[in-house]
Amino acid sequence: MMIFEYWFMFFVSIAVATIAMTVGIGGAVLFSPVFIILFPLVNVTPIDAANAFGAALLTEVAGFSSGFIGYYRKRLIDFKTARYFLMIGVPSVIVGTVLKRSVNSAILTTGFAVGMVLLSLYVFVMSKNKEIDTSNGVMRSITDAEGNIHEYLVCNQHEGGILAGIGSFVTGLISVGVGETVVSTLRGRCNLPMGVAAGTSVFVVIVVVLTSAVVDVALVGIEAVPWTLVMFTVPGVLIGGQIGARLSSRVSEHTAERFLILLFISLGLVMGYIGLSSLGVIG
Repeated sequence: MMIFEYWFMFFVSIAVATIAMTVGIGGAVLFSPVFIILFPLVNVTPIDAANAFGAALLTEVAGFSSGFIGYYRKRLIDFKTARYFLMIGVPSVIVGTVLKRSVNSAILTTGFAVGMVLLSLYVFVMSKNKEIDTSNGVMRSITDAEGNIHEYLVCNQHEGGILAGIGSFVTGLISVGVGETVVSTLRGRCNLPMGVAAGTSVFVVIVVVLTSAVVDVALVGIEAVPWTLVMFTVPGVLIGGQIGARLSSRVSEHTAERFLILLFISLGLVMGYIGLSSLGVIG
């Protein structure tokens, strides 16, 4: 890749991170299509699906790290609930990452498309089902940095752990899943207050994604990550993350949900076409 191509990615990263932080999703869900779809359209040297997913995840870690520091300082992370999710999520992402390196690039791209459609359905179902299941609950209390006490009943930990495990496996395989499912699960199924749910989700995502990156490097070597590209995407997401955080309060939950459904379906259709074309299923 030429130097102007990297600068192109710097500005694209700002835009991607702004969108992701505004609507509350992981940046990898947008970066993977950028690497696979946009690169060829603008004559940027393309990278294969496995490396694209790996680079997207590593870039996402940088974007989420600043958020983690903020939530940690505010003491809004429920480490007990996070630990339960990670007990299932970490082994799951390892399996998904190992499998990714043994699967054909076209199949991975098609799998990403399927994942996008499933995520759109998940967001739709969660937007319609606002009822909290209070069975098998565990009482928790967190005192934040300002002295505010957050008391809540953590519900459906078993179901939440299973969903986090599924999301983590899919993340290891196609770079998306855990960030898009965990915060919805923590809020809609496990009954955490929004601030605590977001902070806990950020922590879970960072641990899961870092695990995937370490496994990737262990399997393929340091060349598993296009480091020069990441050097330009990381500063971009740090800037875009700050912009998106300021815009997020201006976007209603209903608008964000509708946007996500449309975005996931659109990405699914385009990535599905690319994957199926590479497999020779369609012309």
